[in-house]
Amino acid sequence: MVAAPTSRQDVAPPAAVAALRNQAGFAAAMRASAAGLVKLYQGSHLLNWLMDDRGRLLFGYFALYLHATRDPADPASGLNPTRMRMLACDLGICSPGRALAMLSLMRFGGYLTPDLEVADRRQRRLVATDKLINLLRERWRIHFAAMAPLFPDGAAMLAAVDDPAFTRGLIIAMVERFREGFRVTTHAEDMGLFGERNAGILICSYLIAAGEADDTVPPTRPVPISIAALARRFAVSRPHVLKLLRDAEAAGLIARSGDRVLFKPALAEGARNFFATMFLYYAGSAREAMAAAKPAGRAAG
Repeated sequence: MVAAPTSRQDVAPPAAVAALRNQAGFAAAMRASAAGLVKLYQGSHLLNWLMDDRGRLLFGYFALYLHATRDPADPASGLNPTRMRMLACDLGICSPGRALAMLSLMRFGGYLTPDLEVADRRQRRLVATDKLINLLRERWRIHFAAMAPLFPDGAAMLAAVDDPAFTRGLIIAMVERFREGFRVTTHAEDMGLFGERNAGILICSYLIAAGEADDTVPPTRPVPISIAALARRFAVSRPHVLKLLRDAEAAGLIARSGDRVLFKPALAEGARNFFATMFLYYAGSAREAMAAAKPAGRAAG
């Protein structure tokens, strides 16, 4: 088992990534995590037009982060359109207009609601609802369940997911690491093409999870695909999926033969590094959250 670093500067050094990948249970954890991402996906053509899936995930994280760091005594703190717009733009997630549009959709969807404790309506402070918190917890639960066997305290991380104090500490640790420059793709440059395209990580995760039970992870043998089925599943167009696969083939990441896709070594290596780095990121953030939650028992809601 790997002991994840807790300091933000060394959350996923190359040696820790390599050690995690070498564990006997890593392939199963990677497959479970990839399959969980695909199963959990919720999207629409409108959301895809506003922002890619990576941007939507980060936007949800930022909303919960601003909610969790609000000061009850300061009505100007927390989540409001101005602060969300500034954070999303400063970190290159989206334009100011799209940030406001996403906030409106999140309010319409019941993920955010006005803070009724703020008397001055001009502050326009919003709070995260249980619907948003539970959606993110569901995603975290998938990853923590997959990675639990890889860490000595993995079971404790998984058990803490439903604790409001842990939720608050986890989102703060994760976003502050991101603000300091950490990226899950640090050791996985060959995942960049998939990470930059709408539904790219999801399609790659689908291909990882679609390998046969006795194959490696990612699969060594070709995986059958349907362009139309992938487009429907991830709410993108068939030309979008086809272009992604053609570009990945041109970049030497996959090989295509009819309706089958084969992982080339560069993408297989990048995918393993991507999931190992993500597991270490979650583990380091979770340990920080558990340490912060012990004395205070503060709530995220």
